[in-house]
Amino acid sequence: MPTLLPISIKPHLVSFFFHEVRGEEVNYLKYRSKSFTLYKSAALNAIISIVMVEADIPVKPSNLSILLDIDESNVHKQFRGTIYQPVDGQKHFLKVPAETNKIINDLMEDMFKMSFFYYVQGHLENRKSKDITLIDAIYKFMEKYELLEFGYNMESMRRMYYRMLKKNGTLNHFSN
Repeated sequence: MPTLLPISIKPHLVSFFFHEVRGEEVNYLKYRSKSFTLYKSAALNAIISIVMVEADIPVKPSNLSILLDIDESNVHKQFRGTIYQPVDGQKHFLKVPAETNKIINDLMEDMFKMSFFYYVQGHLENRKSKDITLIDAIYKFMEKYELLEFGYNMESMRRMYYRMLKKNGTLNHFSN
C-alpha cells in the first residue's frame, strides 16, 4: 500500500478558497484561519469520497471540512490547506496517497480556472467604460487572490485566458 500523507491543498488554491468561501474565520495577530463544511450533498465532498474509496482508503460517508491557514508572521506569507472529517468534536485529517492528493488538487484547480475565466469575461462584458482592458480584469483577479505571491504573472494568466477562450469557454478544457 502506498504511503499515506495528509491532504495538502496547493497554496494558491488556499488563497482562492479563503477569499471565496464563507466559513468560520479566526484572526490572531498575523495568522488567519478559516474552516468550512463540505456537506454530504456537495459535489466536491462526493468526488473526494469516491477518490478515497478508489484509493482503498476507508472513509465514512459524512460531512467533510476544509481548513485553510494564512500565516503572515514571516517575511513570506505561508498558505496551508487540508481536509478533515469532524468526529465527536475532533478533527481527523484525511490521509491519502500522493496521486489521490493530486486528483483533489486538480479538481480544485479546475474550479479556480473556471472562476478566473468567468471573472475576466464578466469584467469585459459588463464594463461601463471601454477603458477597462483585459489586462485590468486579469490584474484585479490576481490582486484579489494574491496570486503574485505564488509566481503567477500577467503573461501566464493572459495566455491561460486566451487558451480557454479559444476552446469556447471553460468546460471544453475537460475534453481534448
